[in-house]
Amino acid sequence: MNILLRSISGIALLSALPLSSALAADPIGKLYTMSNATTGNEILVYSRRADGSLSQTDHVGTYGLGTGTGLGNQSALTLSGDGALLFAVNAGNNSISSFRITATGLEFVKTVSSGGVSPVSLTEDRGRLFVLNAGDATHGGNISGFWTENTGDLEAIHNSRRPLSNAAAGTGAAQISFSDNGKQLIVTEKATNLILTYRLNDYNRPSWPKSNTSSGATPFGFAVGKRNQFFVSNAAGGAANGSSLSSYKLLASGQLNTISPTVGAGETAACWVTLTPDGRYAFTTNTGSGTISSFRIGFNGAVAVENNDSGITGAGTAPIDMDISPDSRILYTLNSGNETISSFSVGLNGDLTLVKTLTGLPDGANGLVVQ
Repeated sequence: MNILLRSISGIALLSALPLSSALAADPIGKLYTMSNATTGNEILVYSRRADGSLSQTDHVGTYGLGTGTGLGNQSALTLSGDGALLFAVNAGNNSISSFRITATGLEFVKTVSSGGVSPVSLTEDRGRLFVLNAGDATHGGNISGFWTENTGDLEAIHNSRRPLSNAAAGTGAAQISFSDNGKQLIVTEKATNLILTYRLNDYNRPSWPKSNTSSGATPFGFAVGKRNQFFVSNAAGGAANGSSLSSYKLLASGQLNTISPTVGAGETAACWVTLTPDGRYAFTTNTGSGTISSFRIGFNGAVAVENNDSGITGAGTAPIDMDISPDSRILYTLNSGNETISSFSVGLNGDLTLVKTLTGLPDGANGLVVQ
């Protein structure tokens, strides 16, 4: 049995081990999402248990406004690398908010201007936070940087704003993330079929964007893996059964080397991507078909379909945001349509088994991170 199968088998074994009722009832972590409400955005805090169940423990205001509708994005919420800070976008009033995660709960720190219009995605690395502003009908999108001061007290990085591929509106920007080594930023644009890269200088000021043509149509969410590889979902404009996943290697120049151009899973509107913590498996939520697809990842970043409908969120649900627990036991999806969170146990070969469903989330809830 090769190393990959031993690793996956180990995950499956952990998922299959019986849990005592006492152990299953003890909180083992947190899950965060946000209301995205037009009357006042809030972070919704849930205790997470080993059996995948969630119970809300708090709701903390961002002192910003949401939009009440989908943002066409990934990573509206993000954690700092050390897990001590949480950051959120407020797309309704063009701001971002920071929070400290303490032993006694979530503490609001600060809300500042996002440096643009319609912030939709955030990424943090070693005390640097960058926001992606998608723009609107009259304002072009951009990226903008902030120092987190290790306390969440956000301060703008001087001269860090840079435009997207087109100074005009309409790029359909979806996500921003640091590269694996923290030396570049990556942005996906749905409407232009471009993947942008920005090199950071010694002062953490980005270069002007380098435009790379996406292998698949409508590049949406992505996840950064090891060895400067990253994995992008292609929604294909929502075409039936047209979804795919692409993998790339990011070069120091900002150019992309395509590894797996478009690996189709026969599903519809793949939008969000997450990786297992060991980087061996990728999952995509297929919003149009109400499913989750699983993919194997080779050492060289090559992608192969494991199961096109590894998980099914249920009738009337459209899975959007997604994250996996640090121990790889449970994968969570935020679902629009019926405003729920689904919990799946992770088994052999990336198989998912629906174990819990949390109901009662507000309309337009957005963002999902697990710790």
